Amino acid sequence: MKYNKMVLWLIPLVSVVAWMTLYPFRKTEISAKEARYNLQKGKYDYIVDVRTEKEWSEDHLPYAISIPIGSLVTDLPIKIPDRSARILFVCKKGIRASAVVVIAHKLGYKNVQSMIGNFRELMD
Repeated sequence: MKYNKMVLWLIPLVSVVAWMTLYPFRKTEISAKEARYNLQKGKYDYIVDVRTEKEWSEDHLPYAISIPIGSLVTDLPIKIPDRSARILFVCKKGIRASAVVVIAHKLGYKNVQSMIGNFRELMD
């Protein structure tokens, strides 16, 4: 019984710590509508598509560059050496783009956002 009470106390604590750790990155997720508006206002230096090369070859934004998530750690600093660059990460649904924001932060990039939703929503 003592063990069960301890577990019940530990679960909310771990949840709060996880939320506090990831909270700064949650502010970097934006909708397709916000991304489109920011693009029109010229608020990004780079649009980075983090899908695989195969996905990229099938369809991509004409103004985006491809850096697949698997090679991000090595390729991002080469393709975008300016750590203060304003970067929007996109993918098919927004899941990989959101994960990449955390990696980019760890690499020293601070002005990064990810778009929730399909990159095709930016095509007009």
